[in-house]
Amino acid sequence: MDYISVADLRIPVVNTAEMREVDRLMIEKYGIQLLQMMENAGRNLAELARRFLDGSVSGKQIIVVAGKGNNGGGVLVAARHLYNWGAQITVLLQTEELSGIPELQWNILK
Repeated sequence: MDYISVADLRIPVVNTAEMREVDRLMIEKYGIQLLQMMENAGRNLAELARRFLDGSVSGKQIIVVAGKGNNGGGVLVAARHLYNWGAQITVLLQTEELSGIPELQWNILK
């Protein structure tokens, strides 16, 4: 398996087919639903951003760019956590294309 290193972490790299299989197993075998996976991914992304910013985002201006898909929904979760930790958040997003759980995450963030 290939890895990338980010902020002293070794993160496995998966391709699209492998990620779809991970998602399928999480839902069908382990009972972890997409909303839970998105919350976990977003929280971890926000924590990684905080690490890059020397452990604190309070008062910092952060721009997040999110697409309409599930990864974009995870970015919106990250934005929510960063905001709750005191960051000033600007979100770039095409809201008219949102649906499903990413749209739910956008409504929560707003």
